Amino acid sequence: MKDESPAILAEAAFEEQHETDVSGPLRLPDRPHRPRRHFKKKFRKLHSENRDKPVARGARFDLTPPPSQPPQFCSRSEAICAELLRRFIPNFELREGLTFQVPIGSDGRGNTYSVDFLVDGVLLEYHPVRFYRNKKGFGDFQDRDEYRSYTRAMHALKGESRRFFHETMEARLKANYFSRRRALLDQHPLFRRMELVVVTSPEELYAQVVRRFGRNYPATAESFARLFNDLNRGLPE
Repeated sequence: MKDESPAILAEAAFEEQHETDVSGPLRLPDRPHRPRRHFKKKFRKLHSENRDKPVARGARFDLTPPPSQPPQFCSRSEAICAELLRRFIPNFELREGLTFQVPIGSDGRGNTYSVDFLVDGVLLEYHPVRFYRNKKGFGDFQDRDEYRSYTRAMHALKGESRRFFHETMEARLKANYFSRRRALLDQHPLFRRMELVVVTSPEELYAQVVRRFGRNYPATAESFARLFNDLNRGLPE
């Protein structure tokens, strides 16, 4: 019995499969006859001088910037500081996210922390110390117990002792606020090396910022504070 290799068997199967094919030259499948007009080009012939010009009008882009929106301030004091900085600091402009309400971080709930202003490379916070309690918490006190300890002491003390205790607590709360802001900035790759200034009154704003960076400002802290208060009265309630 004659052995057949797998290659021979495969070749025989291929020939058996194609033995019914019609021999002859290859032909393309028949296509239905169409009039010659169906094969005309679908584009319009252009003269040589117009070939580089688009047939249809090109897209138009409106490069006009959108109308500028007035800044949204978080408080009356922030609006007043913005106006005074604009008046007395050369080349200072309110640019949200750059020189005004500069974001410095966020908490785990998606709330963004920001610094009020950036003036000549110095981060500025106008933050009067909050001794009062509201719906958001206990002012600048750490918790309810610290707030109640302060109120009990203020009610118990009189005269000079009461004033001294209040000033001491004010300095402590201001220092705590500064430390919390400084800790946030130290975690930021851009702001960790920048100076932070926290002022709590118009007089401090005048002494630590306006006189340092400004020009043509009022001659005294008292006159600057009067200007601050006049702007405050002029704002809508």
